[in-house]
Amino acid sequence: MEKLNIFVSSTCYDLSQLRADLSDFISSSGHNPILSEYNNFPVDPLKNAVDNCINVVRNNADILILIVGSRYGSITDSGKSITNTEFLTAKSKGIPIFIFIEKQTLTHHAIWKENKSVDFSKFVDSIKIFDFISEVREGANLWTFPFERASDIVFTLKNQFSYQFKESLKILSKYRLVGSDLIELDVSAEAFQKLLNKDYLYEIDFFSQVLNDEMKKVVSYKNDLKYRIHYEPKDFIFDNENISNWMLSQIAIITCLVESLAKTINVALPEFMAENGKASDLKGLFYVAKAYSKLFESIIRWTIDTRNAIVTSESEILKESLSNMTNTIIDQIWEFPIELSNQIIKAKNDHLNNSEISILIDLNLQINEVAQKLFHEELKKFEKSLTRN
Repeated sequence: MEKLNIFVSSTCYDLSQLRADLSDFISSSGHNPILSEYNNFPVDPLKNAVDNCINVVRNNADILILIVGSRYGSITDSGKSITNTEFLTAKSKGIPIFIFIEKQTLTHHAIWKENKSVDFSKFVDSIKIFDFISEVREGANLWTFPFERASDIVFTLKNQFSYQFKESLKILSKYRLVGSDLIELDVSAEAFQKLLNKDYLYEIDFFSQVLNDEMKKVVSYKNDLKYRIHYEPKDFIFDNENISNWMLSQIAIITCLVESLAKTINVALPEFMAENGKASDLKGLFYVAKAYSKLFESIIRWTIDTRNAIVTSESEILKESLSNMTNTIIDQIWEFPIELSNQIIKAKNDHLNNSEISILIDLNLQINEVAQKLFHEELKKFEKSLTRN
């Protein structure tokens, strides 16, 4: 069975014996200790010490044990110590972090907070260590354990590892209840957590989370449209005689896309979302969210391709007005998942307050009327010019 990789982060020279004791404890517990001064520490010879430590935390560490003594350590180019950087890497990764701070240093930290002009050079190598402690305890709002010797840390870790194991068993039992077919779905941790917790309105909440997650994946296309980022044109129409056919084709395509997207919410979603007291089809809800996002992307692609088409000068305004007809639709599609999330939050609060609960799920897409009017006006002008010619 694969062992847990437990990374011990601290300054090395002043805490060498303590680090050795922790390494022995981790090994005897059946886990894999990762300490930078040991030969089994994975090193990329092309990287410096700081980058190697960051990479090991990011790629190998399952748990970080942070030990803060009286030394801040050498400062890197970022202005922070290696230990500080390791902590930030672990925090961004989201792994468990157990933080131990030397009691005497904690005492000096408390004095420093009251009077920062006092000379602490006899006690610490840099007052940056006090900033680091404040960052950990107050900024990150993480729990810290005071210690005097290695045995204090070992005793605490034994209890904490036991708690972690119990919590893992609880999560595993919930995980199994979800079902293997749902576990295989490509959903975010936030969406999967809703399935595990099964809180009030969890099914529609799950759908809402997946829908918002999927929409975030295609936000770059929305930005392309917003900032008019054009890539290689798809259509080239140099003959006015062919413009009308191209316009009809584009209208048929966008009509199909808009109708299909509306069906995902107004037709497919109600079929998969069961009434109160019955189980919804969660895989179906996942499908609706994916289809909604995919169709949204297709509508934006249509808008960009239409706007980016190379046409004759006489039909340029006609083409532009056609592409602008989806502006309102795109905004409505984008806002729907956000509005749904807000409705769910309100419904949960109403439930707690014993108030009447209401969630309205309806998607009514509307064409940009200004652009539509301009399109028809330009179309008449364009058709008249063809007749004259």
